[in-house]
Amino acid sequence: MAQTAETRVRMAPEARKTLIRTVAREVFAERGYAATGLAEIAERGQVSKTLLYHYFPDGRPELLVAVMDDVLTELMAETRAALAVPFGVNRKIEGLVDTFMSFLERNPDAFRLLFREPWGSGEPRIIRRAVEAQVQLATELISPLASSGAPGPVLLAATSGTVGLLLATAELLLAGQVDREVTVATASRYIIGGLAQLGS
Repeated sequence: MAQTAETRVRMAPEARKTLIRTVAREVFAERGYAATGLAEIAERGQVSKTLLYHYFPDGRPELLVAVMDDVLTELMAETRAALAVPFGVNRKIEGLVDTFMSFLERNPDAFRLLFREPWGSGEPRIIRRAVEAQVQLATELISPLASSGAPGPVLLAATSGTVGLLLATAELLLAGQVDREVTVATASRYIIGGLAQLGS
């Protein structure tokens, strides 16, 4: 139940907004977008629905997009760090795949919130953000793949395929169908092998 005015803890607006996004992330990940109402998020976050609408005037879609932005920021920070290491292309790709899979294992809600849940939402704004998340991931991959010397359209197709491979293998990993060592080794070899073929 939401706290009363007498018991509600005073928080700075940004801290309150962060708390709401954190709670929303938990609830969306547990129940899914379609089964989650703002009343449930408000109750768990011990705020009123009015306050939720104050911070997120467009309601549930805006709140899920904000949560997706938080998750994507965390994921991109780790993938950028993996690609920034001073290694050759193959090691960078292996590091990226390992980092991506490790992040999703530690944050299984991230996969659901960024790559699975948006498509069933029926909300154009949410779907657009999911597409943008995949584009951001592809953008990070362009640098190591570009070293193949492949023409732009081939590179674009290869990058898109690589993102698809990462998502498909991540789903197998999170479903417990393959372990992380197999996932990382197989996906890395597949990407590296494809990269070698692009240059031929």
